[in-house]
Amino acid sequence: MIRFKNWYITAEKEVIARQHDNLTRRLDIVGDIPTGWEWSLLTGIGEELNIITLEKTEEGLGITLTAQMLSRAGYWQLQLRGVQGELVRHTNVITVYIPPSLSGDGQWPELPSEFSQAEERLRQLNTNPPKPGPGGTWMCYDPDLGEYVSTDIPLPTEGGGGIFSPELQTIRVLDRGEYEALEVKDPATLYLIRG
Repeated sequence: MIRFKNWYITAEKEVIARQHDNLTRRLDIVGDIPTGWEWSLLTGIGEELNIITLEKTEEGLGITLTAQMLSRAGYWQLQLRGVQGELVRHTNVITVYIPPSLSGDGQWPELPSEFSQAEERLRQLNTNPPKPGPGGTWMCYDPDLGEYVSTDIPLPTEGGGGIFSPELQTIRVLDRGEYEALEVKDPATLYLIRG
């Protein structure tokens, strides 16, 4: 756990995880975290830098650490960065230790972890497209909750050029090759073919 107070951070323990731990360790930052900021954790070891996007929690900020994030062993430098529009502010830098694992050496990805985190969110949204909801509005998938949530975006009304069918659950836009490659075509899905 890391404590935050007035843009200054301190670590309660020197060891926060071990190299190659995956989804079994959390890094939580607690304290009086200013609202209205987007938060990232800058992690450095030697000349290498990784950027981890943090999630808001009830007590502050946090992230469940992945093997990709923990691929490098050694003394890490940590710094919290807040961004609010054009404003950018950093905390002090602290040092923590990530002991090596017998799994062997690893490397941080060429792209910062925040890109793979964003890519995973997009993948979840792409595989769970919007669908008509029971109240005449669209339902959209929320990756954080892992379920569909109601929105206030209205469905097209009759005569408005929209399509309405109680049998349809989803709409998918595919290239012709993608459509033809589908082994099973879901009868509750409206397939729109590009081109």
